[in-house]
Amino acid sequence: MTGPGVEIAPATAADLDAIDEISRHSFRTPWPRQTFADELTRDHARLELARRGRDVVGYVNYWLVSDEVHLLAIATHPDARGGGVGAALMAHLVAVARERAARLVTLEVRAGNQPARRLYARFGFAMMATRRAYYGDDGEDAVVMTLALDAGVRDADTAAVAAADAADAADARG
Repeated sequence: MTGPGVEIAPATAADLDAIDEISRHSFRTPWPRQTFADELTRDHARLELARRGRDVVGYVNYWLVSDEVHLLAIATHPDARGGGVGAALMAHLVAVARERAARLVTLEVRAGNQPARRLYARFGFAMMATRRAYYGDDGEDAVVMTLALDAGVRDADTAAVAAADAADAADARG
């Protein structure tokens, strides 16, 4: 698959240095290189790269679990940010989910990561829940977001969001 000047293709062991570099520039607590090496061996895992020419400019790591896709990580090299790489990777992920007839795409994102949350919202992801103190390095909350690709799931998601909003409003009133 291609995006704005990028080619998206499966990663190999030869790509681990580039993935590790992007991860170190993108996350407060980057995953160890071995985690990515392990992802290459798991049947349900996909680790894919965005390349511009020979340069690795981003990656996406996700799991195919039954009729769902779970996004584990997506990152763009700092020198390529703002150039549509993240959007190309997200479009690829959603296309894979649709091709596999997935009902749902899920992810967790740091509550304070507004650029990522805006990207996910542009692709139709909705906030479903908050996991308090999810991130062990600093105790930041995670926002659970989902993209419903099946009408039945969308209806259930809409009801769940309405219920969560009502509960939040009740909590706010005290």
